[in-house]
Amino acid sequence: MANRLFFKSALISTILSYLLIFVGGLVRVSGSGLGCPDWPKCFGRWIPPTNIDQIPIHIDPTAFNIVLAWIEYGNRMLGVIVGFSIIIMTFIAVLYFRNNSKILYSALLSLFLVGTNGGLGAIVVSSVLNPFIVSLHMILALFLVSVLSFGTIESYKLLNPIKLSNIVLSRKISISLIALWGLIVVEILLGTGIRTNIELIAIDNPLFSKGELLNALNSYKYLHSILGFSLLFLSMYLCYLFKNDFLGLSKQLVYFIFGMILFQIFLGELMIFFELPQLTRLFHTWGSSWLVGIIIILYNTLQYEQS
Repeated sequence: MANRLFFKSALISTILSYLLIFVGGLVRVSGSGLGCPDWPKCFGRWIPPTNIDQIPIHIDPTAFNIVLAWIEYGNRMLGVIVGFSIIIMTFIAVLYFRNNSKILYSALLSLFLVGTNGGLGAIVVSSVLNPFIVSLHMILALFLVSVLSFGTIESYKLLNPIKLSNIVLSRKISISLIALWGLIVVEILLGTGIRTNIELIAIDNPLFSKGELLNALNSYKYLHSILGFSLLFLSMYLCYLFKNDFLGLSKQLVYFIFGMILFQIFLGELMIFFELPQLTRLFHTWGSSWLVGIIIILYNTLQYEQS
């Protein structure tokens, strides 16, 4: 009963956290980061205003945009829901899993990360979208979904104590998966940094074309592509290492990782050369964030197989 209860709460928390990353990306591509110029309230109200007459006199009314305000407000409310979901998950872990260090510590760490990142969200607003703070906000979100994915697969294994893969967690596989996870996190941050720099350059040079904006990045613009192809080759190597998995789960996950990286490279190159909708960039980042959780799940199924 307790195993199933924790698994459901961990799975819900993980799904909600990924949804929060998606909505956070929507805030970014829509320019809603300062849709609510104050925190925790929005234009001095707990519920955003619906017309300009509801804005307090001490706040500049020209900053009000009802669509941007409600997008940012929705992001904050979803963050609150994620926080409560993780609190419930942690309560279950403390109550029933004190002797299971993996589940207990993953729950406690998730609670710490969601609380820290919630507070960091306030700093993002007060710093007027400082690029470093925004990047740190993203890093903590990626750490959070990784820890939640770990706790979810751990509880799943308690419910289903069966072999998930016949592949043994060798040193080669372990190092490759850890490197892949770390490089994907770096790749996401590089992409975020490139976009931030382009936006800052565009503010100072409003007449620049897209090509001129990219050229202004100098060699920095190539790092993202080089790292992307490095990830592709590393995932191809993992496909080779997992070719003898006759149970299929780990092989399917590795092939999915390879396919997702290949698709992300293709999408990224299209974004460079063509004027694609802003939502394309949103799905580009969100799809990459799924990889960090999938790698944790893959790694943990192999840990279980070896133990």
